[in-house]
Amino acid sequence: MTAVSWSSVTTLPPDPRSSRAARGIVSDWCSRHGVDGDAVDTAVLLTAELVTNAVLHGRSEVVLRLRRTATRIRVGVGDENSRVPQRGPLDPDALNGRGMALVETLADAHGVDVDPGGKTVWFDVATEPARHAVPA
Repeated sequence: MTAVSWSSVTTLPPDPRSSRAARGIVSDWCSRHGVDGDAVDTAVLLTAELVTNAVLHGRSEVVLRLRRTATRIRVGVGDENSRVPQRGPLDPDALNGRGMALVETLADAHGVDVDPGGKTVWFDVATEPARHAVPA
């Protein structure tokens, strides 16, 4: 990703309520930076999933990062646990366990950056002009 236009970093407590707070942060940030439509809905949903995973498995403060280029937004969710998330088999009767499957399905790109202080799970979502562009 090149030419980052905006960035934001917010630290959230390792509390289940942080997922709701993160949804609001992402929604507000998108609004302030002219991102709307499906891109916002996707970013908010996937952020909630990753923050929930970080709270449940990271067991540390959660760092929410946002950035934008001309055609994409990137959301990163970091914690102090360096263990990389693994997608397990999907149980249709389970109430949880779908977060990474949703990221894999809905994000335009995704990955994990690991460093000595933990990891950041990130995803990209194309902004509206890129999603609705008609090939020439």
